[in-house]
Amino acid sequence: STQSTGGSTSCTPCTPGTYSPSSASPSSTKCPVGQHASGQGSTKCVSCPAGSITFNTGSSTCYKCSTGYHANSAASACVACDAGTYNPISGGSCKKCPRGTYASGTASAQCTKCPVGTYADVEGLVRCKACENSINQDIGQTTCVQCKKGTRPNAGKTECEPYNIARGKPASQSTTMHGDGVPSHAVDGNDNPDYFVHSCTHTHTQVDPWLKIDLKESYPVREVIVTNRRDCCSERLNGFRVHVGNTGTRNDPVCGTLVVADFIANEKHVKCSGNGRYISLHNTDTRSKLILTICELEAYVEELQRPCPSGFYSETGYRPCKPCRAGSYITSDNKCKICPRGSISTQDKSRECDQCPTGHTTYLPDTSKCYGPELTASWFGNPITRFTSVADLGGHSLLSNGFTAKLGDWQLFSKTFYRQQKTTVANGKVYNTYWVGSVKPIITNKFCYSPRDLGKSYTGYRTKTVSGKTCQAWSSQSPHRHNFGTCPSSHPYAYLNGRYCCQYGREKVYTPVGETCDGGPISFTSTCCYGDRFRQCPNPPCRGTLDGSQGNYCRNPDNSKGGPWCYTTDPNTRWESCDIPQCSQDVDCYVDEGYTYMGTVSVTENNERCDNWPGESNNYCRNQDGSSMPKPYCMYRGSKKACKINKCNQDCGDPRSGMWGQFMALNTGMCMDPSASGSGANLQLNQCQASHKGDHVFQMDAQGYIRNKRTRYCVNVHGSRDPNCNTNVNMFTCQSYSSTDQRWQIEWSTFDDCAFRIRNKATNLCIDAPGNSDPSAGTNLIQCTCEDRKDSDHWFYFIPEEDRMCKYTQQNNKYLPGLVDHHPAYTTLISAQQACSRLGDLCAGVTRGGNSGSHTLRKGTTLSNSPSGEITWVKGDCVEEKYHPFKQEFM
Repeated sequence: STQSTGGSTSCTPCTPGTYSPSSASPSSTKCPVGQHASGQGSTKCVSCPAGSITFNTGSSTCYKCSTGYHANSAASACVACDAGTYNPISGGSCKKCPRGTYASGTASAQCTKCPVGTYADVEGLVRCKACENSINQDIGQTTCVQCKKGTRPNAGKTECEPYNIARGKPASQSTTMHGDGVPSHAVDGNDNPDYFVHSCTHTHTQVDPWLKIDLKESYPVREVIVTNRRDCCSERLNGFRVHVGNTGTRNDPVCGTLVVADFIANEKHVKCSGNGRYISLHNTDTRSKLILTICELEAYVEELQRPCPSGFYSETGYRPCKPCRAGSYITSDNKCKICPRGSISTQDKSRECDQCPTGHTTYLPDTSKCYGPELTASWFGNPITRFTSVADLGGHSLLSNGFTAKLGDWQLFSKTFYRQQKTTVANGKVYNTYWVGSVKPIITNKFCYSPRDLGKSYTGYRTKTVSGKTCQAWSSQSPHRHNFGTCPSSHPYAYLNGRYCCQYGREKVYTPVGETCDGGPISFTSTCCYGDRFRQCPNPPCRGTLDGSQGNYCRNPDNSKGGPWCYTTDPNTRWESCDIPQCSQDVDCYVDEGYTYMGTVSVTENNERCDNWPGESNNYCRNQDGSSMPKPYCMYRGSKKACKINKCNQDCGDPRSGMWGQFMALNTGMCMDPSASGSGANLQLNQCQASHKGDHVFQMDAQGYIRNKRTRYCVNVHGSRDPNCNTNVNMFTCQSYSSTDQRWQIEWSTFDDCAFRIRNKATNLCIDAPGNSDPSAGTNLIQCTCEDRKDSDHWFYFIPEEDRMCKYTQQNNKYLPGLVDHHPAYTTLISAQQACSRLGDLCAGVTRGGNSGSHTLRKGTTLSNSPSGEITWVKGDCVEEKYHPFKQEFM
């Protein structure tokens, strides 16, 4: 384009996102939507590749649509794949689901294999077709299998079950004594063993009596069941044999001989191996006069007591069997078990269950789906990414200007690794913002409940019971009437379980002694203001604990021991518990400044009852960035007041534990990272990555060596024991000699329970970043004089990438003498045991004080007798497993 400056004209290259199609153009033109110009001086715009879009005109870059989406024809928006289609890669196109699979919803990244008993014979199905008069026993099938003669599909179309081929077929016998003993009684389906209810056959007393069933065509008979009389005369069947063949005479092959002593519950199961049209009974004695009488004869083309096939199960291990459905798995002894909490199987006949994403769990009865926080990020309304796994959320660098909390409440932070909280996005809400550094879901009391109050403070979004029934809204009285709904506006509080209200609607909330009601002093025992009196509450009575804002979410207004529950929409089931797990973290304590506190404390440090927050119906203590308060607070008579809440026992990452993890700089939020894979590579600070994606993972052993997981080299001071400040720190082959400068020690800060510096044992200098909190990626680390200042670059956090779970043995009236340094007393046993497990050889067990009740981490190998009744849990075998910061949220 041309520009005039001081009377002269010059040409300026078109900026990225614009173009000029011809020379001497007075101005550049923005690229239209769906096209881009990546560099300067473009003469034309280029269409975005398939699967990519631009959000507006003048774009220099095309953005790939995420999995499950495709670009529209104008390349201006990402559109969800239709049901029956999928897109497994970013920037790809939607395809029809292959035969044998389906996609029931939109935006599918992959298709699901058809369950057992169904099939998909064409592409692009939204749901699989049920087998008709046929079955299949595997997943992902494109056809069904016809059942063989003498069998038919079971209800689930998963197995061909043999049926009684003798029932209703023509029957005859040598003679009939009278009308009650006709031969058709052998095949009428009535196996009552009492002759006098007209269910049995009966011949005259004669030589060589017989009974014959005509199957009307030849069958491979594999089992015959004969039911004998019970009212009398059962011995008459002794010596009769079962024949199967094509003549209906004693010349047909013999299956077996009937001996009354072998009958169990009046039945005898005879195994056969022959084929034939006729089944007949004949006695081995052909000279004596005998009577033949039976009450039922059944015939099957397969043995009934057959083991279940692979992927199927029953209580006995024999047929009839059921397929092991999604949400369960098949054990090594061919039994079907429900997946443990926090794991799922999405296909029938699974041999194992897959772990849910971090911070997710499962609820009965559906163990084929993980349930947990979900947040979507978008750019001008177009979905960019979806957050579900907590472990990788410490850094968020995607370009986005909108966030939607699909499930759960999410915190947004301005900086990486959850620093400087920006806002909280509530469930179902949208927040439009730029410059988000990290995101984090709220787990406690949202996806698990606090055992401290049995879930009374639970405010999650579960609406199903343990059996899968839908919860009734708390504001509704149908189909079940109850007294937990909203009180009438004239009576905001009710007493004596809601049975009595104050006549003039002047009920008081219980408040500390000394406050007033209508100008007069009140006490804890008073209920109505002075001059008011009790009267019967409106019908139905209410307790005023739950209002319409609670929807139909599971709650625990009456402190039920089973945790959150709800009334159901099933008229035949009044209420049921909700299968919500307990939290292991104590909700009524806070970490850092308490920005994540979600408890229900509502009193100040001086026991003053908090005022309701403006525009809200609760007065729970909270904190937010920029409040200038060091802990959760509330408003009391127009002023901020710190609340009566204790600080949580923080389980800080400890590099001395021997676990693999990342060293993150306190001031910049960046992680230690080798600049290259070879020996001698500088140690730098770079943007932290998920542990499985980069080489940011290190391990410190008991001697002080810090080894990189990917390169296997050790953190080293450049040169040989160089005592000078500003000497580079690099990676080098690990050395074993005593004078090496590769041994380091951890020194904890006095201002942050989790922060430490790393001092070299040979040079006595600390790892440092040059400059003053330089946030630039690729900054080389050096060693320099150790500093105590809070704003020094010497301070680090350790973020483990794995976890360690150990067994503990309780020892009463015993204690371990040594205390583990830098780990305070813990309130709960589970928190102390978690911390002790993660410390490896540094911790030998947990001791609880006989008087204080607090739990301390101990070291040493010898137990001592305790005169004060202390209890010690000695650590035993441990198992290493994948670490994620939110795992301890679930029991």
